[in-house]
Amino acid sequence: MAHPLAITTAPADLARLYPWLDEAAAAAGVTEPLLGRMHVAAEEAVMNVAMHGIGLDRGDVITVSLRREDAAVALVVEDSGPAFDPVAASAVAQAVRLEAPGAGGAGLRLLRHYCKEMAYHREAGINRLVLRFAL
Repeated sequence: MAHPLAITTAPADLARLYPWLDEAAAAAGVTEPLLGRMHVAAEEAVMNVAMHGIGLDRGDVITVSLRREDAAVALVVEDSGPAFDPVAASAVAQAVRLEAPGAGGAGLRLLRHYCKEMAYHREAGINRLVLRFAL
């Protein structure tokens, strides 16, 4: 398992996500096509925390880790923002136009599309989202 990445929601810190993921995924033996899907899912999960949970440019930390499992790789995102369970959240109908009422929810749709499995748990004020990708 690669060392976890601890980042704040400052843009310069958020920019460290892809280089860290590339290195961690290579160490876990992730193929290039899977890495592309993991990039999308990691960005969606982390940016949802940064924009809707914690808020941009705050000092709160988001921790991201990657571990290899039998037939999958698990990307774990942890934060201390408000509780939000993306696994239980309803999928928002896809808007025809961005300015349409209720537009949004694309991040959850992408996570559900790319991940083999998603699991959420909150304990002691920490959100933990586990995104599993089949190898």
